[in-house]
Amino acid sequence: MRSLAVLLTLVFRANADAGDYYASIDTSLADDQLRNALQTLISNRTEVDYDQVWDAFAVIDQSLPGYPCDPNDPSKIPDIYSSYCWTPAKGLDVGGECGNYKKEGDCFNREHSWPKAWWGGFNAGEGAQTDLFELWPSDGYVNGLRGNLPFGNVVAGTETYTSTNGCRIGDCADLAGTKCFEPVDMFKGDLARTFFYLSTLFEGVWNCCDNDYVEEADMKPWMEATLRQWHAADPVDTYEMSRNDLIFSKYQGNRNPFIDHEEWVEQIANF
Repeated sequence: MRSLAVLLTLVFRANADAGDYYASIDTSLADDQLRNALQTLISNRTEVDYDQVWDAFAVIDQSLPGYPCDPNDPSKIPDIYSSYCWTPAKGLDVGGECGNYKKEGDCFNREHSWPKAWWGGFNAGEGAQTDLFELWPSDGYVNGLRGNLPFGNVVAGTETYTSTNGCRIGDCADLAGTKCFEPVDMFKGDLARTFFYLSTLFEGVWNCCDNDYVEEADMKPWMEATLRQWHAADPVDTYEMSRNDLIFSKYQGNRNPFIDHEEWVEQIANF
């Protein structure tokens, strides 16, 4: 486990970097004015190659809760959808980058938390398809089960699948007649802030799609309400700050403003 001194050092560095990064933002702005100002700022970013995402995971996802997940091998990284621990390498029979899978624990994938189908497919992402704030290491089998299901709160007793770390698929409490995927509590805020980032970055950029969950880069009210609840219940921690800092300093040159400034979620009425 990381020492308190190391975590505090990471937080201090992230806060220092964030202070310079947001120098152009008028913090008195709200709603569309703030969202537009943030979009201009975070749009100035380097797009990584999709294959490079695997290499980036080996670095940035040492800043996930649960790291080190193998005390005998610090190169292994945790998962957000299962309790398995992954070796960031290709060609392994079990425990590495996917590959084929038949069950939990076979391999891990590059999970697009905002499903690719919701913006029209991989090549229509305008950079979202390789954005490291959008992508998370996830068990290939559980990732496949989630598919394009929305994040939401699952009605107790309706579960059709529960993963090894407690993620659930079942009837959605927030939208009748729909199945939802509910991540574990410690990642709910992280994923909510991912959605706020993506909605801000790609507002007016994506021209697809309209479904029960989103319309282009705008979230439907039920989903936004749920994610706002998750954001409040699972505030930013030192791991999330560190991951934000690593993506900024080593890969993309941009930050997720809703990690650095949680209060800006409340200053924007609609995502």
